[in-house]
Amino acid sequence: MSRNRRLGKGLADLLGQPNQKSEQSPVSDSTNQQTAPAKVTVTPEGYSMLPLESIDENPYQPRTQFDDAQLQALAASLKQHDLLQAIVVRQVGNRFQLISGERRFKAASLLGWKTIPARIRKATDREAAELAIIENLQRKDLGPLEKAESFKQYLKQHKCTQAQLAKRLNVDRSTISNLIRLLELPQQVQDAIRHQLITAGHARAMLPLSSLEQIDLCGRIVRESLSVRNIEQQVQRKLMNDQTGNEASSKPLKTKSAQIELLEKQLKNALGTKVKIAEREKGSGRIVINFNNSKEFSRLMDLLTVGVLPQDRAA
Repeated sequence: MSRNRRLGKGLADLLGQPNQKSEQSPVSDSTNQQTAPAKVTVTPEGYSMLPLESIDENPYQPRTQFDDAQLQALAASLKQHDLLQAIVVRQVGNRFQLISGERRFKAASLLGWKTIPARIRKATDREAAELAIIENLQRKDLGPLEKAESFKQYLKQHKCTQAQLAKRLNVDRSTISNLIRLLELPQQVQDAIRHQLITAGHARAMLPLSSLEQIDLCGRIVRESLSVRNIEQQVQRKLMNDQTGNEASSKPLKTKSAQIELLEKQLKNALGTKVKIAEREKGSGRIVINFNNSKEFSRLMDLLTVGVLPQDRAA
């Protein structure tokens, strides 16, 4: 395998420039590793040639499934054109751990390569997790539930809010919130997403419904090939009918203004659940936000308390 490789830019700006100094003897920062340091050579371009056997997979990798056919196709491309973009690793003890480029690493392994060009960069566990998420956010073939699980794992491990993660990743908070909400869906609906029987758009449109209603509607989407727009309309009608039925069985309320109806719709879309605004005389009133289970309650709490300190939430 040629050491004079052509290397694409990819995430170069994000991941940093290759180390131009010799890396013959990496310094161990861990006392747990007993193996000898891997032998490292440096290319004229400044990339390190690392033995594949010295590289471990990324424990923070959002991708849980790798398509065999796609890996074989990538391996064939590497065989014909060589590697166009180096993998990125960090040093953990006397070994290395992937930060990005796991598909390239697996394809090179299929070809029986002994070494692979890499950028060695310093990164904490948190930074390694963030970089893995960023790389996979840019990939269209990574499933929405895999992205959601990676967000959830990060939030739990690093005890931060969705807003804080969004800022660190430089993405909209709604991107994180909308994906994590998919994990609240019943298993049958999540399986339909994984097998691409329905889209994430279908799933998001169903979120305001109960679990049984979601399962039933998911089956209809598959059987009848319903569009996302069609599902949005059906869910909206269902919410309006439920609200009308509740009002009919209780004390007559003041006729809602167009402004109140618009506010209700905006809140429903923002929170992903049923919302009812009851307006009294002199401008007073109440807002009723529905939730179906403890998971959805926790999600709503996160949405409604963004920016509130933990001690303030408990107050």
